[in-house]
Amino acid sequence: MRVKVMSRMGSFFLAAALCLSLASWCGFGFAEDRDPEQVIAGHLKSIGSPEALADLKTLAFAGTTSVEFIQGMYGSMNGTSMCVSDGARQAIVLKYNDINYPGEYFAYDGKEVSVGYISPGQKSPLADFLFRYNGIMKEGLLGGVYSDGWALLNIKEKQAWMKHRETTIDGRRLHEIEYRPKQSLRDMKIRIYLDAETYRHVRTEYRVQIRDDMSASPGGGGTRVGKYQATGDETSGFETLRQGLPDSYYVLVESFDDFKKVGAMTLPHAYTIDYSVEGQGHTFIAKWTMKAVEWLFNRTYNDQIFVAQK
Repeated sequence: MRVKVMSRMGSFFLAAALCLSLASWCGFGFAEDRDPEQVIAGHLKSIGSPEALADLKTLAFAGTTSVEFIQGMYGSMNGTSMCVSDGARQAIVLKYNDINYPGEYFAYDGKEVSVGYISPGQKSPLADFLFRYNGIMKEGLLGGVYSDGWALLNIKEKQAWMKHRETTIDGRRLHEIEYRPKQSLRDMKIRIYLDAETYRHVRTEYRVQIRDDMSASPGGGGTRVGKYQATGDETSGFETLRQGLPDSYYVLVESFDDFKKVGAMTLPHAYTIDYSVEGQGHTFIAKWTMKAVEWLFNRTYNDQIFVAQK
């Protein structure tokens, strides 16, 4: 009798395991080991047909923008926005016509990344981050599908290391692709998120944690490395100076929404950048939102657009 019971129990667990396996195979479970390139193929289809993607030479939109400074700086304002892409070259321009904060200008001319200044010699926290980690633009990550150099459009050329899993953020099922560029972005962790059903690109996260970071403090001049050599009667070296400094956390999140048909392509009409810094007793949090109003395809642009005006 005991042998029969155990046999029935074994059959039950075997059937349950088979059901779970089938559920995962059919898409009802969370498939941890899917080939990222298969997911990316679905993403490309969500943008447009292979013919539409092949015909795309340049892409641009003009629209509106708003910014909200939540911590570290305070206030909100509205303005105009522009995003232009010509192959790998890209420019994102935000104008607010404010004497203290005229806006932002991020550009990549195919070789170098440049950013605008909010006053002579002074970059905004966001511009400083994108300038320091300029590989984000060089890799074709910033702006997602707004860039003809979008990393997922050129995945074979990029030769990045990728890993896929499924996850849930705010109750929404997503494909998560951990992305590591061939050319390292130091300690940055990059995760790209695609909608689980439509495969549309809806989010990218960039996270950096820096130990003993001097640059996060007001007036900080960058992360200091190496040791201070004491001379004379000096008894405290750099190691003593930096003891107890908290780690700094830099987080940039791009969000894409309001997908609509534009010609032969489906593109997001809403683009949000959330950026935060925490460390050395200093916190900065802000949100930039852009909304596309007018689209332009396959136009010719002056090279100067892809160099930030300072």
